Amino acid sequence: MLKWQSQIYREGDPVKKISLFFITLICAQTLFAHPHAFIDMKTKVLVDKQQLVGFSMQWILDEPSSAAVLYDVKQAKGDKKALQKLIDEVIGNVVNEHYFSYLFDKQGNKVKYSAKPQNYGMKSSGAQVLYYFDFMLSKPQLLQDNEFTLSTYDPTYYVSMYYDQPFHSAVDFSQLPENCHGEVLEPDVNEKLKTYASSLDQSQRNEDDTLGAQFAQKVRLICK
Repeated sequence: MLKWQSQIYREGDPVKKISLFFITLICAQTLFAHPHAFIDMKTKVLVDKQQLVGFSMQWILDEPSSAAVLYDVKQAKGDKKALQKLIDEVIGNVVNEHYFSYLFDKQGNKVKYSAKPQNYGMKSSGAQVLYYFDFMLSKPQLLQDNEFTLSTYDPTYYVSMYYDQPFHSAVDFSQLPENCHGEVLEPDVNEKLKTYASSLDQSQRNEDDTLGAQFAQKVRLICK
């Protein structure tokens, strides 16, 4: 898998900026309508001294996507350095795409992240793979009298990244102070857009990279 990934880098595939990480995960899958793979997300809001400092994430890959990753793990044959290289390359792709996450404050300003993740790695459970990492904000954000909205998605909607219900199990707001509360908002997608997304097969690319954003759930933090 990673040999093919390197080949894409060399050839300059025009969609690599958005989709390389996901193509890496799902190259073994068969044809069907958008989305082509699924990542079940879990997120914990990280707070320190009444300031938002980052998010701790877990991404659980569906079984077909996991199979491609587990194949590479098997090829490493217990070599810890080779396995760490596999993890570093996948997480590196995630970092290069700003963790596929977009955070805005009350005024609509985009909040920047640190370039290096913390506490990252990979676990396997049966037929599924879980990647975990903490991404920190480049500068802590005051929570008081503020509001933040976080969306995590593949812009092409090639992969569905979602929080499964019940949301209180998928998103951990326990570190928020008493003057704050959190919620998960579902997207309001009309039937025309759903039909369009369903019409795209695995060989096609959506030219408008706002497709994923329109299907994305939002984690919202509201503080008095």
